[in-house]
Amino acid sequence: MKKLIIIVVALFIQNCVQAQEKKEKKKTTFATKIIQNSVAGFSPIFFGNFETNKSFDITMYSVFWTNTSFGNPEKGSDQLLETGVGLGFKLLDGKMYLNPGIGFGHGKFFSDAKGTKVGESIIPNTFVAYHDNIFDVEAYIAYYKSIRDTDNTSSKDLFLFWAAPGINVSKRLVVGGFFEELAFMNLENDDVNKSIQVYRFLGASVKVKLDNGIAFRFSGGANLVTDVGASDEFYKVSAFIPL
Repeated sequence: MKKLIIIVVALFIQNCVQAQEKKEKKKTTFATKIIQNSVAGFSPIFFGNFETNKSFDITMYSVFWTNTSFGNPEKGSDQLLETGVGLGFKLLDGKMYLNPGIGFGHGKFFSDAKGTKVGESIIPNTFVAYHDNIFDVEAYIAYYKSIRDTDNTSSKDLFLFWAAPGINVSKRLVVGGFFEELAFMNLENDDVNKSIQVYRFLGASVKVKLDNGIAFRFSGGANLVTDVGASDEFYKVSAFIPL
């Protein structure tokens, strides 16, 4: 009888510990997003989220820009790394998610330095998403401000905006549009053009929602404006994978 009581108590304690561990694990989440863009190239992103006892979560992210032109093209080093933190707010009964943040760029893309500079740019940014039974909308805006340029004549800022409004055709499929633009701003060495439009995409988008929060999106269409000779057409593919 004593052995039976000991076994029951041990199993009860074990279940309590496991339940507590599962509860604690839910406080943090981690995900990755893999992106391939016809102009910017390949850029994996890592996301972290830490739940608080307040009305917001603490978020973290890192973007690994692997395009060699975003660093030292001859050596393929000093490439742009973006890291940041933010606050995540769930609004409208959880249908809307608002995530303003502040990031920093590291490398030699904005400063034109001889080697890597830590914190060469500051990046205020905001991500917003809205999901209900009909609409599936996501958008992002960021401004990359150079703060460690070694030569004022080479200083350059960057503006990025994209939006993917869509409609739920089914539980798994979202069909909609896609818009994205990237531009260099406040160029000190150009008296005529204070900005250079890298691209301005406009096209269609298809998003497939899989199990466990995994989502796959393909977008493509026309490049409306470019001052750097980018192609007249574009594609962008992304895969969001919670881990």
